[in-house]
Amino acid sequence: MDADQPGLFQLPDHEPQVRPQPPRRGKNRQVWELTATAEVTVTDASALQEAARADEGVLIAASGGDLGVEEAESEAADAAPGDDVFDALAWLIWPSHGLEGALEAGALRILSVKSEASGDSVDHGTATWSVTAKLTDVEVLRRLAVQASPDEAAQISASLAVAWQRAADPFAPLRSISGITWKPGRVVVEHLPARAGRNH
Repeated sequence: MDADQPGLFQLPDHEPQVRPQPPRRGKNRQVWELTATAEVTVTDASALQEAARADEGVLIAASGGDLGVEEAESEAADAAPGDDVFDALAWLIWPSHGLEGALEAGALRILSVKSEASGDSVDHGTATWSVTAKLTDVEVLRRLAVQASPDEAAQISASLAVAWQRAADPFAPLRSISGITWKPGRVVVEHLPARAGRNH
């Protein structure tokens, strides 16, 4: 074998450089999704189920326009919570809760929401919810975020994910639910590239 040729199992002198992805700043008309997860302990199952039963007609009757939802994915009437406490919890999580300021300011328009909860024991489990939104005024969203967290202005300017999480508390959907305690988990904010054929 030629001495100048690398051997079969030899690695090249330098590895190809992988450039880290810069934070995504976000642009108007882009679609982004926030997904949040929390560890939940049910402390009062009867209070949780009673709240879900009281809310049963409210979510169905609520119109997408009132919530700033363009294509609201409402719960169907037959999806009303049963006796399972985690079904009741999922029913009570409204993912757009906390985004009212951003919606009123015209920073974004909600396209869809989703929530679910599952138990790994009788009173302990995981809740997950997501909001998919179209950005309508990124600068307004950043302004709201800086008002809430002025010391993070540089990060807010550089990253849409940071701006969204500072403009609206991602865990607001759990804060008003009685009968539970919870620990915040992971929050993921990501850009959803346009699918072929999707209207902008």
